[in-house]
Amino acid sequence: MKVDVDIDKFSQSYLLKFEVKNFKSPDDYKMAVTTVTCFSNDYDLDPELDHEDMREIVEKTIELEKDFFVFEINDEGIEVDI
Repeated sequence: MKVDVDIDKFSQSYLLKFEVKNFKSPDDYKMAVTTVTCFSNDYDLDPELDHEDMREIVEKTIELEKDFFVFEINDEGIEVDI
């Protein structure tokens, strides 16, 4: 799975961009959750996210006819933008 990682030095945020075309197997959803969790740990955050939640995000992204979604992780919390 490919993940585009950007660091916004002004907001001190991690931006993790996931493309829906990269989700092909159940392991891809689990790996995406693991990736979000790893970056969240840098801010002592628990994303409380599992592979079913990730599947719902991917399905919603497809429903909205978008190609990707982005997790923004910083000291204020975790947000997902579609």
